[in-house]
Amino acid sequence: MSPHETYEALVRTSSVALMRHAERLFPDERDVEDAVADAFEQAWRAIDGGGVVNLSWLMTCIDNRRRDRDKRERTQEKYAGVLVNAARDSAMRDEDVELRVDLGRMLNMLTLPERKLIELLDLDGYTAGEVAGLLGISQAAVRKRHQRARESLEALLVAADIGLKAGDDHVA
Repeated sequence: MSPHETYEALVRTSSVALMRHAERLFPDERDVEDAVADAFEQAWRAIDGGGVVNLSWLMTCIDNRRRDRDKRERTQEKYAGVLVNAARDSAMRDEDVELRVDLGRMLNMLTLPERKLIELLDLDGYTAGEVAGLLGISQAAVRKRHQRARESLEALLVAADIGLKAGDDHVA
C-alpha cells in the first residue's frame, strides 16, 4: 500500500474516534479541529517517512498538544505575565520597568538557542510541535531543550536575586 493510501485509510478509520478524544480535551470546537488536523499532519509526515501510525499514536499527538497548551499557559502566567503586562501598561510603575529591564537582561544572558525557545514557547505562545517544525527538530528535543533553557533562566534569576511578580505575589 502506498503512503497516500495508508494515510487515507488512517483518516477514514480514525477520524471519528480522534474527534471524540479531542472534544474531551478541548472545550472550544476550533481547538478540537486544530488538534485533529495537527495530529493528521504529523501522521502524514510519519507515514511519508516510512513510519507506522495507529489510533493510539494519533491520540498521543492530541494529548501532547493539550499538555503543551497547559504548560504554555502556566509558564505564561509565571514568566510572560510580567513582561507582557508591563510592556502594554503605559503607566508602568518604576518597579515594573526595572523588573522588565532585569528580565530582558537575563534573557540576553542565555545562549541564542535557549532564548529563542523561551521566546517562541513562553512569550509567543507557539506549541512544541510548531517550534519543532520551525526549527527542524523533534518535539521531544524541543521539550528537553526548553526545559533546560527555563532552568538556565531560573538559575540566572535566582543568582541575580530578581523576584518575578504575578499580581502582588512573588513567583518562585
